[in-house]
Amino acid sequence: MAGLRPKDPRIAEALGKLGPVLVRVRAALELAGDTPLAVHLAVSGGPDSMCALALLEMSAARHRLALSVGHVDHGLRPNSAREAELVEAAAQARGLPFRCTRVSLEAGPGLPARAREARYAALEAQAQGLGARVLGLGHTATDQAETLLMHLTRGCGLDGLAGMPEFDGRRLRPLLGLSRAQTRALCEQMGLAFAEDPSNEDTAHLRVEIREALLPRLRARNPRVEEAFARAAGAAADADAAIAWWVQREYAARRRPEGEHDLTDYAALPRALRTRWLRCIAQAAGVESDAFSARNVEAIDRALLEDLHAGRGVTPRRWDLPGGARVEVRRGRICVRARAEKGAAGPAQGL
Repeated sequence: MAGLRPKDPRIAEALGKLGPVLVRVRAALELAGDTPLAVHLAVSGGPDSMCALALLEMSAARHRLALSVGHVDHGLRPNSAREAELVEAAAQARGLPFRCTRVSLEAGPGLPARAREARYAALEAQAQGLGARVLGLGHTATDQAETLLMHLTRGCGLDGLAGMPEFDGRRLRPLLGLSRAQTRALCEQMGLAFAEDPSNEDTAHLRVEIREALLPRLRARNPRVEEAFARAAGAAADADAAIAWWVQREYAARRRPEGEHDLTDYAALPRALRTRWLRCIAQAAGVESDAFSARNVEAIDRALLEDLHAGRGVTPRRWDLPGGARVEVRRGRICVRARAEKGAAGPAQGL
């Protein structure tokens, strides 16, 4: 089946959505025409990843893919060994390299998060061992919708609204243009065996509750709700990238010797740019993101604007942050240090 484009319109439509994604990845990595794109695909055995495997295999010749398959067995379910065998058989049937890693996890708090971290670490190790430049993941448009709703429930910024990126330079999500219902239907259409994960039905998890209780109600209003969320995520990602580009221009233009940054016309900048710029100079100075919290950024931004709006220019100020980091304003410039010098006196100001 490798290299073929089935005549079934649903499969052809899915391949049509996947093709431009692979073109964008090759362009992002600046791969020459005949250079293979080595993708190590994470396959759990569920319908999403099994569908990804089939579609990528069918696209391999046209887009010069060098595929390999990875699986992680957490040993948390009675059928986990059988799922590993299912994935191995699918890889062998296609003549693809296969790697399986067994990880051991202790029961206790945060098990899903710990399992996810262990899984990604194992997959990354597999990919590096095989020399794969890209790690492929089976997330769908439904996963994207769930992610956006989770981020909104917890409170998020523009980056949270952007959801999961299609490609971040390392991890590729080739199925973000397909819903979970579509991947299952494609598996059935192509005669692909797949495993069911019972944890996908546990509504104690927020993601599953959104999947089982909220998304069906939204889908009743709009049958293509996943596409709507995907468009919203794409628009947010574009806006986030535009702000990031602008911030880098401001950073380069305002940077001065000894780690100082010019505050000229600071008040004229949009708020999203000002706060991102403040985070940028803190990050460049080596300040941990936890120390430079949203509360701290807002306090610094507010103090700078109060001075500028009062027409008195920027007055000297200092903020001592957790972990010993320090922000200082003097002579119309701002400076961020990762750790304050020993013996520096005076209480923290402005926070």
